[in-house]
Amino acid sequence: MLVVEVGIKLDKEFEYYDNMLKNKGLVNEFNVITHDLYYTNKDLEGMTENEMKNACIRLRSCNGEKYKVQNNLIEKLDVKEVKNSPLRLKLFERKLNKFGYKKVFDTTKKDSHYCKEGMTSKVQLQQIENVGLLVYYDNKEYYEFELDEQRKMLIDELNSYGFNFDYDKLGLDKLRTLYYKKEMFSQNQNG
Repeated sequence: MLVVEVGIKLDKEFEYYDNMLKNKGLVNEFNVITHDLYYTNKDLEGMTENEMKNACIRLRSCNGEKYKVQNNLIEKLDVKEVKNSPLRLKLFERKLNKFGYKKVFDTTKKDSHYCKEGMTSKVQLQQIENVGLLVYYDNKEYYEFELDEQRKMLIDELNSYGFNFDYDKLGLDKLRTLYYKKEMFSQNQNG
């Protein structure tokens, strides 16, 4: 089962969308600043957004806390957390270098989540450094549908919250955009 997530680049300031969602009854219930570091030993050329994610080990720090290590690639690397300090990061990177891994992405985002009663998912506004402001959304109630149908349902739901997206509006792939240093689009930011 493949899950569709839309990640559409927005053309107005954060405050505009924050007010729009609140006027539609959604509540901003969560805010975080996230720093992600991605490492790989693979050539990412020609990969989809999801393939790039899966080819990397990710370190994630929320609001300056310890980095959580997401590692599904190196069994012998049993590190779950890395202290948020230049020295600890350098030591961790040395371990990764022994497996041929190097840092490929260093990205920071401000992430705000919105929902209202009855919603099973959250609308996310993400201000991503060197990418822009995007709205991300998926909904587990749609996972059983075909990919095109999931995408249409997601866009319909976002439009009910004040957005105005056509079905042919492509989403922006964050990692592919950072990798190619130009905006890269697809129909599924989870694909």
